[in-house]
Amino acid sequence: MRLPRDAALKQFALNADFLWHLLRAYPLDGLDEAQIADIKPASANLIGPDLSQRLPDAAWQIGLRDGSLAWVLLECQAEPDPTMPFRALHSVATLGLKLSRDRPQGYSSTRLPPVHHLTLYTGRRVLTHVCQLLNLRRLPDPGGNENLAVLLARMQRCEDPQARRRAAAPLGAWAADAAHAELASAFAAWITQVILPDLGIMDIRASDNLTEVLEMLEQEPRRWADRMRDEGHRSGLVALLPRLARKRFGRGLAERLEGLIEGITDTDLLENIGEWIIVCESGEALLARLREA
Repeated sequence: MRLPRDAALKQFALNADFLWHLLRAYPLDGLDEAQIADIKPASANLIGPDLSQRLPDAAWQIGLRDGSLAWVLLECQAEPDPTMPFRALHSVATLGLKLSRDRPQGYSSTRLPPVHHLTLYTGRRVLTHVCQLLNLRRLPDPGGNENLAVLLARMQRCEDPQARRRAAAPLGAWAADAAHAELASAFAAWITQVILPDLGIMDIRASDNLTEVLEMLEQEPRRWADRMRDEGHRSGLVALLPRLARKRFGRGLAERLEGLIEGITDTDLLENIGEWIIVCESGEALLARLREA
């Protein structure tokens, strides 16, 4: 079963090691990895005074080196959502109210730990209405191959098989590391269930074994070339068939045929339509045969 994009990204949001890497590469205002002493999971079940429930995708309590605390709420988003600023405000306000009632040691009602709300976004459409936003498709690349958040963002920007292979290659150093087994599984799921479908590759089997996935990527260039040849053949047929139909049955029939075959991806069917154009006695007979196919 394929995970939805948000659910696949949530596997990273729920991993403390990934948050370390994320804040090292892309610090939040007033919160960067150099200040952090420890990261602990916090309850993401936020209940407001009206008993309304708010569930961000992940919640973390950050212990800083100076003894102070901060909270980070993470939300995973694949599509623009105009309600996102209000959801973020609701989450921050609800957690702030909870902290005001159950104050951590060293804090008072007039001094509470800061709460950061961060949206991890993977969509293609530009998202501008969220204050603290990390758009994985548009993040600056600080370089290097040691930061897993950088590698995740780099893979999300891939638009061709060669770039994808180069971006995934450094993950080989993490694939067999038992200490990062959860992150390795998250990367395997992200590649097979998000990255490859984004590139139009839908027949890769899902796997949580990163070593196996990286081996699959090594074999992918040949399969990609085969797809490109098939796509070129399909495109040629889609362009050719209406021209043949116009010569045999006239322009009106050709335009109707063009609309019917536009979404057909089966090249065998397109080749059959070419034969039907020759053998059918009328344009209507051709269209009837196509509708039955």
